[in-house]
Amino acid sequence: MKRSVFCRVFRVSCDSTAFARARVAAIASCLVIGAGVACADGLKIENVTVAPRDAETAIVKFDISWANSWRHGSFHDAVWVFFKVQADSKAGWQPVTLVADKVVNPAGFSQEKGGTPLEFVVPGGDDGFIGMFVRRAADGKGALEKGAITAVWDFTANKGVTKDVKNVRLQVFGIEMVYVAEGPFDLGSGGTEWNRFYTWTEGSRDIAPRRIGAIGWVKQDDGQDTPPYRVTSAGAIPTGRQEGKLWAAGIRPEDGGEIPASFPNGYPAFYCMKHFITQGQYAGFLNTLTPTQAKERFHIDGHGRWIKRSGKSPNHAYSASEPDERCPWLSWTDGAAFAAWAGLRPMTELEYEKAIRGPIDAGVSYWGVAGMNMGGVYERPVSVGSPVGRAFAGTHGRGTPDLPADWPADVGGAVFRGDYLTNLGQHLNTSGRAGAINVKADRNIHPFAGWRAVRSAPPCDTAIEPIIGRTLDPQVPRLDRGVRADGGLDEWDECALNLGGAGDVFPVYRRFAPFDYYGRPLKPWQGPKDVSAEMYFGSDGEALCMAAEVTDDRHFNAKTGDNIAGGDALQIGLVTAEGVDWNIALALTQDGVALHQSSGEGETLMKTADCAVVRDDKAKVTRYELRLPLAALGLKPGDEFGFNVVFVDDDGDGQPYWLRLAPGLPGSGNSTMYPQFVLEK
Repeated sequence: MKRSVFCRVFRVSCDSTAFARARVAAIASCLVIGAGVACADGLKIENVTVAPRDAETAIVKFDISWANSWRHGSFHDAVWVFFKVQADSKAGWQPVTLVADKVVNPAGFSQEKGGTPLEFVVPGGDDGFIGMFVRRAADGKGALEKGAITAVWDFTANKGVTKDVKNVRLQVFGIEMVYVAEGPFDLGSGGTEWNRFYTWTEGSRDIAPRRIGAIGWVKQDDGQDTPPYRVTSAGAIPTGRQEGKLWAAGIRPEDGGEIPASFPNGYPAFYCMKHFITQGQYAGFLNTLTPTQAKERFHIDGHGRWIKRSGKSPNHAYSASEPDERCPWLSWTDGAAFAAWAGLRPMTELEYEKAIRGPIDAGVSYWGVAGMNMGGVYERPVSVGSPVGRAFAGTHGRGTPDLPADWPADVGGAVFRGDYLTNLGQHLNTSGRAGAINVKADRNIHPFAGWRAVRSAPPCDTAIEPIIGRTLDPQVPRLDRGVRADGGLDEWDECALNLGGAGDVFPVYRRFAPFDYYGRPLKPWQGPKDVSAEMYFGSDGEALCMAAEVTDDRHFNAKTGDNIAGGDALQIGLVTAEGVDWNIALALTQDGVALHQSSGEGETLMKTADCAVVRDDKAKVTRYELRLPLAALGLKPGDEFGFNVVFVDDDGDGQPYWLRLAPGLPGSGNSTMYPQFVLEK
């Protein structure tokens, strides 16, 4: 796919009694983001101008647009916009300070004309007002049409800039970000990944790890249970070989200590770069540094193969041959310096796991971050396995390449995570961890590192809600009246589960943009009118009863027999305490209502079950109702069982996505991942 960087230089005139007539050079530096595992989103920042406002502030105007934007409730992407100013041709570049009276839509920040309605978020406080998030103001997805934006600049904060602003040059930069909402998540999967996190339990055994090559201390699977550790607050996390505390199979935190509350542990919301630092971004960064700073951050034998240096020393200029592609050969400190310059910060390894799995284990990013844990690239988030890493307090950069005091100075405070290491034969997946390599070798031997920064979401952004994850009451209620499986649903009183948000749609890359994480075009979920479901659940003492009203713009199922779950359908997974694994699908097919048992015990259930599926094309809803005799399932009141449900959507062009309660379905199912329920007596 061809992608372009849009950079233009404008000279504009400013007329005001407060400002002498002057020429201002305003540069739209659009850092279009892309990587080998994902498409750039066509970010454009154009038509930058500067105009007077009063004796201390000026208005910066620019147009912004990008191709693949989304917002579904708390799920959204945004662009982090920040500014650099040069007082004159001999001065260095400085970060611009914004003026804001509140966090969301402050005075002076607006959208002047047309385009997709936008919202502006300006973090402040101790980190300074050095940038702003631009995002959709309402739910929607697709191309974000060009909008003319205004922002307020406090030019008195910049050395050498006076009210006549003569010879001032201003650059506007943009980086695409993805919002990772506040909420709980798991560290570790309960699997056998190397150096994984887990909860220390009474039955845990600690086996000394052994060193494998240069990649760190690891421990092979020893057969013991290592349940995930649930992060449930932003507070300190106790660590050690004591009941209920966080521990790891290797690269361990302090035994009998804690991860301090100041360490970003992933529970609070944050914005994460949608893609890795690109060659174009890094070239733009180098062009705003002093000659001494640029020399330190330019690795001529590494990323110098893609980023060209021109001009005479010491006043070099830098340009990228493939501006939209990931910048290789970045040391940890190279990336950290970029993050500090952009007003962002490093990601922690706890945030790394949250950014992938969300409140459940999603495999690839639950939120829409591209290229995480895939594509043969590894990342180096801040580690809790070293005192240097645990001292990180999440301070944001101040717009210069200087690292804040709490940041690790080099890769010794980081840990290796991601897909590249899995390709080396290690069992990593989302939870696997590998030790940092020798600090001196960090830049010189690994072109496969990706670097992405984050920024903590401002706590006063009340427009966005936390995301806890979908749950059903584990107590299956005893219904006070019988259920008729007729598709009417009139006997049901209260909805047990509402599946209709972006977090319910799987696979996750179908939620947001019209391409997957490898850049292949595909059809994404269009919102609740495309497919959403209200589910009812209970028992009448003799049968497990279930009903659902599914909003679906088109009902389609051309499948038969074993394949009916491949079209619009309801699929149920159930496993009894005795280990009988049931997999049942109910569908309205071209041949009528079909109920099919893919797994289970005997034929009694299919002979005794009652079911109905009714389609209302005018209302665009399909109603399912199902009554499964307890005796046929091998259940009785008071029994515990695992249960899962999936609503499949097929608009006639295949099964692109589905809604689900929990992992393990669709398909043949993995019943070990089903939530547990108890039948009320």
